[in-house]
Amino acid sequence: MAEIYPFPKTADEQEAEHRLTEAMHALNAAIKHAAQCGFEIELRPGTWSFTTYTRMPVPYLDFTARLPGRHVVPEFVEV
Repeated sequence: MAEIYPFPKTADEQEAEHRLTEAMHALNAAIKHAAQCGFEIELRPGTWSFTTYTRMPVPYLDFTARLPGRHVVPEFVEV
């Protein structure tokens, strides 16, 4: 059977991979610190479905951190 050799990553691909890894580490550290300080953490996955640079939806995270008993109920104002 033939061996498959992957193409090396371009400089842009390497940088994107590096930046995503750094961002993941920073987000994980921030979540851990916030939880240690008593915040209630909520992560919700979402997607950007309208992008001009890819056909597939791009995933993102919606992040909320609240201190118990201190969050303010949003007021809905009619415009």
